[in-house]
Amino acid sequence: MHRVVVYVPEGVVLLALGIVSCAFEDELGDNSVRYQLRYASRNGRNVSTSHRLVVETHGGLELLDHADTVVVPGFTSVNRAVPGEVVGALRAAWLSGVRLVGFGTGAFVLAESGVLTDGSAAIAPEWSDVFARRFPQVDVASGAPHIEWRGAFTSSDTAGTVALLRHLIRRDAAGESDSLASLREWMVDNLESPLPLSELAERAQLSQRTLIRRFRAETGLSPGQWVLARRIDAAKTLLETTDQTVERIARSVGFSAASALRNHFKKMTGVTPANYREVSRKLGRHLRSVDRRSPRHA
Repeated sequence: MHRVVVYVPEGVVLLALGIVSCAFEDELGDNSVRYQLRYASRNGRNVSTSHRLVVETHGGLELLDHADTVVVPGFTSVNRAVPGEVVGALRAAWLSGVRLVGFGTGAFVLAESGVLTDGSAAIAPEWSDVFARRFPQVDVASGAPHIEWRGAFTSSDTAGTVALLRHLIRRDAAGESDSLASLREWMVDNLESPLPLSELAERAQLSQRTLIRRFRAETGLSPGQWVLARRIDAAKTLLETTDQTVERIARSVGFSAASALRNHFKKMTGVTPANYREVSRKLGRHLRSVDRRSPRHA
């Protein structure tokens, strides 16, 4: 389930909100991604739109803590400062790997939150001068219907918003059908290598933040924790089935030294590698003895 939270500011443009709502429905075609759509306001209260209709929200900024995507639709009062708690919540979400999307004038909110600094934003011509004066540290991508900057997406106008939504939905559908299973299989086959996070992210074609978030979602562990567990599993197999020294086993499963293997092995199993080998071999001899004494039946 991909969790989408729409931050709804006062004066939100009704058309923009409607486009977002229609796009992130529960089912989207044969290769659909199922979305959970929630609306959040600054204080958890209902919000008036540009046409004085009231949007019923699901809660406050705490909803952003559990989002995969946070959307800021266009709104009318671009000259009004964004509340500090909104700025903090959006920036914290972005730093944790959440995808941020600003449609139309929603880009003003993302820019004020600092997530577009030194990057670019797609801005409609009628707002480009105002945006450039307020945020000189952000380049205006003139003529671009939509653009991405480090996990933050912006669109210039209604046509750009529709195009960006289609792009995100296609990306989500592809991402859901292509889990990290192949990456984990490759990691198991290359345990003797260092496997730094930067290399794993490059191989998965994801940012490091996104890789960590998706890895935890699929395994419950960070990439580093998962690799450590697989290295201990591999060491157990070698201790049970070979006469290799602990030093050689440590190197073959990716530890820098035998001492590193011993420390991690004891923390995870409660015994040293040598103790584990001794117990597993005694158990093996006992089971073979029992098997020889068991009656055979045709």
